This record gives sequence, C-alpha cells and structure tokens, in this order.
Amino acid sequence: MRVMVLGATGGSGGRIVNRLLAEGVTPRAAVRGAGPHRALRAAGADPVRFDLLSSPAELAAALDGTEVVLNAAAAAGVQEAPAVDRDGVIAAIDAAQKVGVRRWIQVSMAGVDDPDRLPGLLRSVAAAKRVADDHLTGSALAWTILRPPWLTDEAATGRIAFRVTEQSRLSRTDLAAVAVSAIDRPATHGRILEICNGSTPVERALAGLAAATGPTESAR
Repeated sequence: MRVMVLGATGGSGGRIVNRLLAEGVTPRAAVRGAGPHRALRAAGADPVRFDLLSSPAELAAALDGTEVVLNAAAAAGVQEAPAVDRDGVIAAIDAAQKVGVRRWIQVSMAGVDDPDRLPGLLRSVAAAKRVADDHLTGSALAWTILRPPWLTDEAATGRIAFRVTEQSRLSRTDLAAVAVSAIDRPATHGRILEICNGSTPVERALAGLAAATGPTESAR
C-alpha cells in the first residue's frame, strides 16, 4: 500500500506518519521544503517535496504512484487559508484523480458547517476547509472527512466519540489512530465523521459505523 501524508511535519501529520510506521507502513511524507527530509528518512519514512501551491502538473507528478492520501496539511496562518486549505487542497484532489489515487482521507475541522459560530480567527479557515470538503465529496475518490474539535498534544486515550460539542477536545495521537484505521474500512467511505475523545475504543467505534445508516451521512 502506497500512502502519502500531506503536512507530514505538522502536529497531526507527524503523528499520522508515526502511526503508519508503527503499523509497518512506509509512508511518503510530503513536506514543502527539503529541511526535514533527513529526519523523516531516519525515522523510516520516504520524504517527498510537495507544495499545495505548486502547478497542477507538479502536484500530479508528486502524487503519481500513490494509492492513499491522508491530508493533514494546514495553512501556517489564517491569511493563507484560502490559498492552502481551499485552493491548494482542491488542486491536489483533482491531481490525485488524474493519476489514479483511489482513497483520500481529509482532516478538516468541526464547525465548518456554520463558521459564524466559531471564534473570529477561525472563520476564514473553516470557510476554506468547507469548500475543499465539498469538492472532495463531489470527487470520484473513496473519501472520508474527519472533523475534530480543538486538537491537543495530550497522550492518546484510545477512545473516541462521534458527537462534538463546544467543550470537546481530541488528542492528535487519537486523531492519527482514527485516520490510519480508516484507510481500509469501507464503512468509513463517503462519510463525514465528527470525532472527539470519548468512551469507545477507536477500533470498536469505527467497526460500529458498518451498522449506521446512510453512507454519506455524518456520524454524530
């Protein structure tokens, strides 16, 4: 299985890379610059230079040969969100379809359905991610969208829930566990999953989706 992680040096992307390595998968770790390549290679990943702001041809070339994309990329600042979280992700989704990527798991964020309810600084980010999410749902890829609440660097709990409230939190390590576990789970295809730390073990929670109704309905 040839997996590429976008945003591989970020807080969430780095944990996804580590989770894949722990499960015996050598991920292609996509990063914008060449600086982190040595550390990623030493950890066991396959670093590749990848910039969401590149041309469509460059994106397609970087994605060629990839079967699964886990997108944990995010703009470095609020002002970059329209270019990165919206336009860049949309361009990458289109490029992925052209080169035969079959599976795309997207880390979005809770609240994108109603950005006006979010703190002011997050509204433009949420609006950008919502447009990218909508583009993904209209693609031919086998997609899953993960919408976590506020992410923390706390230790993993191994337990999640599918109902996010204003007080909800999620460990980035638990997010990584969900993202990686979702790769080969058909029950997660075509689903928007709002996830937070909860009381159900990750594997059991995902297995329970098979009994849920409507393959394109949010699991909440």
